[in-house]
Amino acid sequence: MTVGKEILGQLEGKYCSIDEIETFVKQRNPLISRKTVVWQVNELVKKGKVVRVGRGVYLFAPKKRFNLTASGLTRRAYKLLNSRLNYLEVTITDTSSLGDLMNLQPFSFVVCIETRKTAVNAVLSALQKEKIEAYSKKDFSKVERYVTTSQPVFVRPELAVNPSMPKEKNMRMANIEKILVDLVCDEDIYGQYQGSELENIYMNATERYAVNYSQMLKYAAARGKKTKVVEYLSETTEFKKVRDML
Repeated sequence: MTVGKEILGQLEGKYCSIDEIETFVKQRNPLISRKTVVWQVNELVKKGKVVRVGRGVYLFAPKKRFNLTASGLTRRAYKLLNSRLNYLEVTITDTSSLGDLMNLQPFSFVVCIETRKTAVNAVLSALQKEKIEAYSKKDFSKVERYVTTSQPVFVRPELAVNPSMPKEKNMRMANIEKILVDLVCDEDIYGQYQGSELENIYMNATERYAVNYSQMLKYAAARGKKTKVVEYLSETTEFKKVRDML
């Protein structure tokens, strides 16, 4: 039996640190190096049999990554920006995929585009010229009553720490770690995802999908909301299992 298969067979369903994994393996084969153990675990992660949930912490169970689906509005906005401002890198959050994590279906969704600060006005102008109802995030309180579409687009400067999925050309879709934090940080534009529905989103997301809690909490700290995010996570079954290991 290979090291990888032995690890899977004995640790299935458990959260373990790399130190615990190394100890487990060396009890059976003292000659195996830590480097080999790490390599074997990384191979299992690549195969989707193990999930990295934090720095040096793993879940020995298959969990898929949350794939943020781009709505028609997002595809339209990206196609426009890629043709007009193709030198820009943008990160897009599209909440149209969150309905599956909620009890009640939202009546609308929100698209948020992040780019470098000096390009915000250029992005707004390009979108507005194509009749896309786009607003600066900082002006939300002023324009909220005038939003006429059920799918507004908000544009804001990118953040220093900005977790996202691998980029396609110059576009990155926000990953689940970023989305969960932003829902807490931006209550104004994500109003329909608050309260009990935010609790549902956190519970369902952590149960169904692979979540890197270390990355998520680092981002929450950068946004000044780590304590609040931990409060929501602490109500979830999965985070309770791994919290003391992070």
